[in-house]
Amino acid sequence: MTRTSGTFGRSRWNRFISWLHIWTSSIRYKWMLLLFLFSLTPLLAMGFISYSISKSAINHKVTEYSEQLLKQTAENIDTRLGIYKDMMMQVVNNNEIVSMLRTLDSTQGAPYDLDSLTLTTKLSTIIAINQDFQSISFISPKHYIKGIYRWGDRSNEKVAPFLQTLEDGSNFRWFPTRLGTYVDSLNSQSVHVFSLAKQIYKTTDDSPIGIVAVLDIREDVLKEIGAKTTKSNIDIQSFVIDGNGQIISYPDSRFLGSSVKTVLGENGYTQIARSPLEESGFPLENDGQRLIVNYKKLHTNDWTVVNVISESSLYKDSNRLLQIIMIIAAICILFSILTAMFLANSISRPILNMIRMMRQVMSGDLSVRFKAKPRNDEFDILGENFNYMVTRIDELLKTVYEEQNHKRVAELKALQAQINPHFLYNTLDIIKWTALLQKANHAAEMVSLLSRLLRISLGKGEETVTVEEEIEHVQCYLGIQRFRFNFHIETFIHLDEGVHRLRTPKLILQPIVENAILHAFTDRETGGVIHISCTHHPGAGIRFEVADNGRGMEQTDVRGYNMNRESSGEKTGGIGLANVDERIKLICGKQYGIDIISEPGAGTRIGIRLPYME
Repeated sequence: MTRTSGTFGRSRWNRFISWLHIWTSSIRYKWMLLLFLFSLTPLLAMGFISYSISKSAINHKVTEYSEQLLKQTAENIDTRLGIYKDMMMQVVNNNEIVSMLRTLDSTQGAPYDLDSLTLTTKLSTIIAINQDFQSISFISPKHYIKGIYRWGDRSNEKVAPFLQTLEDGSNFRWFPTRLGTYVDSLNSQSVHVFSLAKQIYKTTDDSPIGIVAVLDIREDVLKEIGAKTTKSNIDIQSFVIDGNGQIISYPDSRFLGSSVKTVLGENGYTQIARSPLEESGFPLENDGQRLIVNYKKLHTNDWTVVNVISESSLYKDSNRLLQIIMIIAAICILFSILTAMFLANSISRPILNMIRMMRQVMSGDLSVRFKAKPRNDEFDILGENFNYMVTRIDELLKTVYEEQNHKRVAELKALQAQINPHFLYNTLDIIKWTALLQKANHAAEMVSLLSRLLRISLGKGEETVTVEEEIEHVQCYLGIQRFRFNFHIETFIHLDEGVHRLRTPKLILQPIVENAILHAFTDRETGGVIHISCTHHPGAGIRFEVADNGRGMEQTDVRGYNMNRESSGEKTGGIGLANVDERIKLICGKQYGIDIISEPGAGTRIGIRLPYME
């Protein structure tokens, strides 16, 4: 562990030394470093101090502001909840309402749902003065008594929690927000409401009558209180939760009735639930966001008002200051760079130009020249010497290229122009007709084949012929050989479609066919077969192939030829396999030429790979 840490430390130190060497080894970088130190260091220090002070001050002020908003919101909600309790007391202490409820609940054999137009009218008169109320209902173990609207769902499961208020005596009980559906004779509507419930007592002797009054209040009321109180330039979310952490009111209605964990996470819920303080705050990180959470518990019930501020909103002003500082710093950096470049260019530009031109020369471009200035200083003298050196190198390279080109042309002429026997055409033609007059038909045909062979060999002085002409040359040679040796070797020729008019170096098939005739069938008199083909090569090009079923070659000879491209066989007329391979490489390129596949007793297959030439 110690050795690894030491090696890593040395590596970082070496990189730092290398970086420092780059900055101190260049005149331009020295100027830039000097200007950076004297112009940017004070600016950055001042900007950092200003940003830190402003951030701290804004944080303190916004925190105080959030606490004041929280107190104001809690006081407003407490006041409003107190009004609701007073309104409930007006209902449950009304002698007429209590009498009507006792009469309705005591009716024997009546259905579960009860209503009374007189009761509804009386309640409407009382509740109409406050638009916060959605409805009021009355519940007993025997009946559901409609007040303003009838609940859409009056099942035992929905009613049972409200009946627990009978166990609280004269105390109020608050119920969390739910989506309530209310119906009357005309329509129905669904509204998010929270409820206040209280048991009803006789007004004469304060004895309970077994009926619970349930006042449903629109949740929008709490949402509006929070929105009005926290209305500012700062992004503050204000909401209310009950003692169990269930959301009573929230700006987004989708979260109503869910746990506060969905908004603040497990950590946020734990800090609020376990805190013994009535009012406090804490920083929180939830879902990748940094938040500041303040909360205050209400006096009316066990509910809690929570304010949440995003740090990105909290530090919006300080971030704007930071942006201004960064813009000023960027302008100063740009000014410093331009100044450094202006001051250093008179010295560094000629050096950089010289380096650039040297790199171009290294890449093969010898046309670059240094443009001297009228001042004729040391850089101009260096540039003149550079120009002379490049010009001299260019002249030497051209001389070498011309010499190599002349050498290549001479080699081609020496390889393929063995003789220039144009005068033989007329002589051979005379011999042919003389043989025909003397009835020597075989001799006349041989002379005709030889004449065609020579014409194709000489061509028009060009290095290449068509594939069709090269095949015809081989056929002429085979015709002469049949008369000369009277051999019994079958030959088959196959050409792919479209290769007839392509061009090929001339005199490349005849030496290979000649080697096959002279060496492959020395141990047999019959059964010899030679296949000659020209096909399209998959790697773009064409491929000649001469295959025989002769005695084959030893593997040492094959490997030696494929590695060194030197033939171990004899040469005919100075043109052997090595000669053919060398001519192909001179005309087509070093990636083309001959390859041999052979095994003793299994024949020989000689391939020639050529490019497309039209």
